[in-house]
Amino acid sequence: MLKSSVSEAPRTDISWQAFGELCKGLARQIRARGSHDALVGIARGGSIVGATLSFMLNLEYFPIRLGKHGGVTRVIVPPTHDLAGRSVVLVDDLSRTGETFRIALHELKRVGVRSVLTVALVHREPGYKPDLSALTASAADKVAFPWGREELVGDHFELRKL
Repeated sequence: MLKSSVSEAPRTDISWQAFGELCKGLARQIRARGSHDALVGIARGGSIVGATLSFMLNLEYFPIRLGKHGGVTRVIVPPTHDLAGRSVVLVDDLSRTGETFRIALHELKRVGVRSVLTVALVHREPGYKPDLSALTASAADKVAFPWGREELVGDHFELRKL
C-alpha cells in the first residue's frame, strides 16, 4: 500500500515573548543606523510592531493606513504633515512584494519627510527587502503572528486558520 504524502509549507509561530525579543533586536539595529525623529507604522500589523518599537526607542509614533479593494491599494489614513523635514522609521509586520512599502514611501515623500529607514518584522524571499528585518521567510512559509492567532467568537476565543 502506498502512502500519499502531502507536503506542507514550513510554519513559523511567533510567540509574544519571541516578538518582544525580535523587537529588541530591531530597536538595536535601528539605533545603530543613527538618529531618527519619528516612527510610522503601517496599519494594521505594522501598527503593533511600530508602536512597540516607538516605545523602545522613545520616538513619537504616527500611523498610516492602506487598504486593498478590488486589487487596488489606496491610502485610507495618510501620513500627517507634522512629519515634514523629519527622519523617520517606516515599519510593517511583513514585507512581501513591497507594494505597501512603495505606496507608504511615496506618501511620506509627498508630506516632505527628509529620510526614511524601512523596517519589517519579517520579510519574504524573494521579495522586497526593507533596510532592516528581524526574520526572513521563504515565499511558501506560513508565519503566525501572536496578535493574529485567536479571535473572539461570541464569548470565547477560537484559533484562526492560517
